[in-house]
Amino acid sequence: MEARGPDSWDSPLAQMILKIMRHAVMIHDLQNRTLSVLAQPERQSGPWNNHVKNPDQKLYDVGIDLTRIIASTNTTKSINDSGIYAMERAALIEECQNLDARLDDWFEQLNDDIPTPHYWPEFSKMGDSSDSPEAHMAFPVSFHFPNIYVAKLLNDYWAISIILHSSIKLLYQSLAGQTKPNRPEHPADDQGARARAILPPGCSIPFRKKVADPRLLKSLASNIAQSMEYFLSKEMGILGPQWALFGLRVALQTYRYGPAGKELQWLQSIHDRISDEKGLRYSRILASASWQDAWLSQGR
Repeated sequence: MEARGPDSWDSPLAQMILKIMRHAVMIHDLQNRTLSVLAQPERQSGPWNNHVKNPDQKLYDVGIDLTRIIASTNTTKSINDSGIYAMERAALIEECQNLDARLDDWFEQLNDDIPTPHYWPEFSKMGDSSDSPEAHMAFPVSFHFPNIYVAKLLNDYWAISIILHSSIKLLYQSLAGQTKPNRPEHPADDQGARARAILPPGCSIPFRKKVADPRLLKSLASNIAQSMEYFLSKEMGILGPQWALFGLRVALQTYRYGPAGKELQWLQSIHDRISDEKGLRYSRILASASWQDAWLSQGR
């Protein structure tokens, strides 16, 4: 893809390959805190000079820009000068807030582009593999969608939102002198982040426009969990489980953020079900591996 350049994607086959690869590379870079050539501005505009971007590709623009912020966050943790560290982190918060505004605009546009409702609740018929009454009550309501394209759009949107809001929260913590909590790894964790309480003259912490409290993250993760019955239904074939894995992985890590409960058990069982019943053996590996090593484990 790098050798092909940004302007050689006009044929139908090239467009199809590009769209698939943008999604895969975005997920890889979000999980590994890396940056690909797809994050270059010309790579986000050039291939569409003669084409219209669909809602999914506009969403991936936001996700790919988020990979750049997360990669930069990972780089700034090695800065020794506290003043430069604080200014870099404050700038990253502003970039995150701009991405959040773009996500809001994207969702508003989605309401105009695709007729509502985008999903509706129904009583769930799917428990976990243990068939315990407690597990059945973890998510008693499931979401259903007009088609799998809309289901994938919304699950990717919820997953990207979780990672974005988690990143904002951790960036604020690093500037406010808070220590990293002792808990399992989260999708947006900045491993080894050092809390700095001293800001240089002229550097201020950006105003927090939204509070990324656990309730917001759990609500988004719950939306993803409640979509699994649709993705795993017989009508979705093998494509449904494949498209569900990114959101499911993020939801699982989000519930690992807090105390273990029936929701966490249920999400782990869905990974097992995808592995055992749908033939995607790496699903169980994704559930057990740390966030940063997830795709490396899949590759092995």
